[in-house]
Amino acid sequence: MEDIHEQYQKAGELHGHYCPGLAIGVRAAVIAKDLLHIEDIQSHGIFCVAENLACYIDGIQALCGCTFGKGNLIYRPTGKTAFSFYNNDIGKSLRLVMKGFPEKLDRPQMTEYVLTAPADEVFSIGDVRFPLPEVPGRRPALRCSVCGEETSEDKLRIRDGKPICLDCAGLL
Repeated sequence: MEDIHEQYQKAGELHGHYCPGLAIGVRAAVIAKDLLHIEDIQSHGIFCVAENLACYIDGIQALCGCTFGKGNLIYRPTGKTAFSFYNNDIGKSLRLVMKGFPEKLDRPQMTEYVLTAPADEVFSIGDVRFPLPEVPGRRPALRCSVCGEETSEDKLRIRDGKPICLDCAGLL
């Protein structure tokens, strides 16, 4: 089994650089895999709800196999460095919230702290606060009556009886 530093290096290959944020995602993934008994990251029962978008997302993707494309990585925009992991194969879940860094650490020291300090120093570890959001299946695409671009039907609005995309509706 790879140690945490080897896993961090592997995640950095996906991410493109090495930083404390990546270390947060790697450590969160390692903790979740251990506490939720995740052995097969290809399982369709593994989910992560991330509450902010930053470097740590790539650590979670690299180690847990959760991706936006597969629909098992879900973004919940609270702005918190928090992750809810679900192992639906065994019916268990947990929430990890980053506690912050000790004062006066430089970036390499921050990374090492996240990777090696006791888990409960780095994260608050507790129960999830919400059920796993419903993961929508793939929906058929329809053409926007204004721009003509195909759009997932659940993202279209009806205006004057015709489908219109969110861009043309001025909603994005």
